[in-house]
Amino acid sequence: MKLYFIRHAPTEANLSGSMVNGYDNANIILQKKPLDWEEKVGKFIPADMRRKVFSSPALRCIQTCELLFGFKPSENQIRNDLQEFDCHKLGDKKFWEITEDEFNGLVQISSLDMKKRVRNILTNSFGNSIIISHGMLIRYIYHYFNGNENISAYDVINSKGFRFSNLDLLEVDTQTRVAIPHYYNKPIKH
Repeated sequence: MKLYFIRHAPTEANLSGSMVNGYDNANIILQKKPLDWEEKVGKFIPADMRRKVFSSPALRCIQTCELLFGFKPSENQIRNDLQEFDCHKLGDKKFWEITEDEFNGLVQISSLDMKKRVRNILTNSFGNSIIISHGMLIRYIYHYFNGNENISAYDVINSKGFRFSNLDLLEVDTQTRVAIPHYYNKPIKH
């Protein structure tokens, strides 16, 4: 099975690094599809798959589907298991400014929790499809397919070993267990 994971388009919070309340309702800042997105990353997605898109229920992911593919995902295409990992207890703290102990005191996400979520996504078959989701989930998927499934949530949220920006694409072949990133933008350095 081939899965094409796209990180949603940027929001104000992505640019500032803020963890804001009500972030699931945050709008993307782009009004038009970037002219060079197809040339840089869209070209890796087969044309016959461009209607088979699944999305996190977060507004920014739904808007990204509309931006890139010209349609809003149907109710059947919106999946709760594609949500971002829950880090809302960080409040207004910027994750790169706190220690691992502080992070773990506020956010209780284990590598086992992340692994279970990814296995659930993989076993609830999408078939060959495009999946629009979030940075932390997609970064963990990269680690999962590259033999680092025990990485901590703190290391994943801080992009240790793998950076993945808004509108980047992670092409995953679940049979060969190969995950290939295709980069649209340079990562923001907070």
